[in-house]
Amino acid sequence: MADEGTTAHASGTGREPGRRVLGLIAEPGPAEEVAHKLAGQLPELLARSSDDAPDPDTWQVEVERKLLPLEADGSLPLIEVGREHRREHDWDAVVVLTELPRRAGRRPILADCAPEERVGLVSLAAMGALRVTHRARATLVHLVATYLTPAPGRTGGAAPSRRTLRTAGLSRSRTVDEREARQDPDSEAERTVDANVRLEGAGLHLILPGRRGQLRLLAGMVRMNRPWRLVPSLSPALAGAMAGAAFGVFYSSIWQLADASGTLRLLLVTALAVLAMIAWLILSNGLWERSPDPRLNAFSALYNAATVATVSCGVVVMFLLLFAATFVAACVIIPPPYLAKTLKHPAGLSDLATVAWLAACLGTVAGALGSGLADEEAVREAAYSRRERQRQEWRERREAQAGGEEPGRAHTTPAS
Repeated sequence: MADEGTTAHASGTGREPGRRVLGLIAEPGPAEEVAHKLAGQLPELLARSSDDAPDPDTWQVEVERKLLPLEADGSLPLIEVGREHRREHDWDAVVVLTELPRRAGRRPILADCAPEERVGLVSLAAMGALRVTHRARATLVHLVATYLTPAPGRTGGAAPSRRTLRTAGLSRSRTVDEREARQDPDSEAERTVDANVRLEGAGLHLILPGRRGQLRLLAGMVRMNRPWRLVPSLSPALAGAMAGAAFGVFYSSIWQLADASGTLRLLLVTALAVLAMIAWLILSNGLWERSPDPRLNAFSALYNAATVATVSCGVVVMFLLLFAATFVAACVIIPPPYLAKTLKHPAGLSDLATVAWLAACLGTVAGALGSGLADEEAVREAAYSRRERQRQEWRERREAQAGGEEPGRAHTTPAS
């Protein structure tokens, strides 16, 4: 399941005296790409944010490519993983870069850390759809400089300095400390129970408050799914769409119908065709998530929203490509004088575009039917990131086990 054993060092292969070494464990895919982009930039940025190690040569960053397996309960044992890799590589601190979305209640978690263990995790899904590398860099600098490698005389978890916050650009974020729950059962940290990263009650969570943070998490989840990969996996749908569009190009009755339809009607037909394609893809390939536990409805809603957005992006891209191809075909096949004779008025490129528009709608409906012939596993691989597929496999195993349990038996609270 995991691609392991590939280690890349950003700054040499050995540890020089007086150097601080930061280890980045990156999952294959977007996380690994971001890690390698940041490896050469972090030493200088960490030096700027450090009071006791201002020389960039003091810092060394090493990147290890590894997909960390989930435990039986669906959680990622961050402390155990971090402790093991710190000892193995002699790192001063270790941060895991993951696609895994993280939430405290309904609020997105940017990063987690266990200061005493000098172990952290950054969720790329919480970085949003744009400027992912920039935001990940800012979060890493803040996490490492403030919590994981504090200056002598400061304990991990101390309040971040204004300089660090300004450098990281995270002044809107908030910190939730799990350790408060040990003294105050009613604390905010006590409500951080739906965690898919196990920190053994010794962690800090950097969260984004407000609806804006929730939208950013959703956009980031869609970005991690990489919806542009969906179109190539839908070859049966594309074949059906091309056949349907060709019908619209060759039959003059479709030309007259397109000409008689106004812009609003064509927009409505387009919306219905695209929605039909989206619904068919999601339902026929089992992409809609249903939770057997009412406590998990909020998490299922988040993942379903990400699925709908991912598939929608892929279908819209497919429609635009289909329209472009149909328009070119219409320009080549339909002589303008013949089109004008059929429509009984002068015809130009705008009329050909209208014909192509309706033909593309017909093709999209035909493609929705053809998508039922697509391989379900291929569609899942195209629609979801590797980490999301791993989470779904865990959920399916859990539901299968729950089906054999006695009525009323409690279920483990899962990841989100």
